[in-house]
Amino acid sequence: MKFKLPCETLTKQGKRPCRAPGIVMKNGRIRCKVHGGYSTGPKTKEGKAKSANNIIKYNEQRASNKRQINK
Repeated sequence: MKFKLPCETLTKQGKRPCRAPGIVMKNGRIRCKVHGGYSTGPKTKEGKAKSANNIIKYNEQRASNKRQINK
């Protein structure tokens, strides 16, 4: 008998649990393909650099939005 593992994430609509079948990731969490279950991250140097730049841009944008809200 094969068991279906449900994805452990919550949807944006009403914060309900995702009902898609999931897979067990390396960290032990269960995620579906929509929530990153098959993602293994960047492998090449260019991909890792691009990912790092995206994180930096995201943090800068988040900080500027926070400053605008606090004014």
